[in-house]
Amino acid sequence: MREQGIHFDVSAEEYFADCAPAPSLTQSLAKVLLNQSPLHAKCEHPRLKPRDLEDEEPAEKYVAAQAIGNAVHATLIGRGKTLAVGDFDDWRKKAAQEFKADAEAAGRTPILNKHMLQAHATTLAVKLQLISAGWTKAFHQGEGHGEAVVCWQEDGLWFRTMIDWITPDFREVYDLKTSAASFAPHIIGRKAVDDGWDVQAAMHERALDAIDPAGAGRRKFRFVAIENYPPYAMVPVEMTETWLTMGRKKLAVAIELWRDAMRTGNFAGYPLEPCRPEYPGYAETQWIGREVEHNDRKAAMPHDILMAG
Repeated sequence: MREQGIHFDVSAEEYFADCAPAPSLTQSLAKVLLNQSPLHAKCEHPRLKPRDLEDEEPAEKYVAAQAIGNAVHATLIGRGKTLAVGDFDDWRKKAAQEFKADAEAAGRTPILNKHMLQAHATTLAVKLQLISAGWTKAFHQGEGHGEAVVCWQEDGLWFRTMIDWITPDFREVYDLKTSAASFAPHIIGRKAVDDGWDVQAAMHERALDAIDPAGAGRRKFRFVAIENYPPYAMVPVEMTETWLTMGRKKLAVAIELWRDAMRTGNFAGYPLEPCRPEYPGYAETQWIGREVEHNDRKAAMPHDILMAG
């Protein structure tokens, strides 16, 4: 177990198994609390999930975008999952399936060679575009630490967070995001909200303020968003005070839900009172338009056709 502070030697396996002295809250679990319920968060927590769920973990499906993301992360940051590169077209043939099974049994993450090559191209593109963006300290060996883990305690509750890259003075925080979808600037705001980048930044801020209070209000929280396909376009994203404020508000609610559940032992699911959802405004507008179009067509039809119908 790790004491309160920032740690640079925590493996991914140790972190995701929960390296804090007591069951701790993370930014990803905070999102589950906000988007679903405390019961859902409990079922995803490595130390709180029911034992029968531990025994029935489904086999992880191979997803190309995720495999490329893992490889870019490991190559660029220098830490992360240990990869096993398979020179196959896919995993369907017997030899490929055996290679994949052996890799997983050894604790390595399998990746197809064609996806590894794509990861290398993505990594090179990130490095070049970071220089052009002026973010020269990001993922640059000697200019920071990769996969820095912060554990801290607040009023008896434990928290933990993993930062992809942090500078030695704890003033610049970088998180890497790769995607097979678009990171175009005009849609990245919606993507960031949907994926909870504001909550993630707020959790990092809270963690660092707990161990380095002198730096409070002086940090920059940045996301390096890159598409994992040609032309491997990157968008540097910096959280403004508006984003951080929203993230703090959401995180505060998540912590309140977590605190109540941990204190009482009652990890509530969805409310069981009858739900009366509001009819989506866009759906109502679409139907009204269709109804108007139908009535207009009907009004334009000759009277004899209408009578025959």
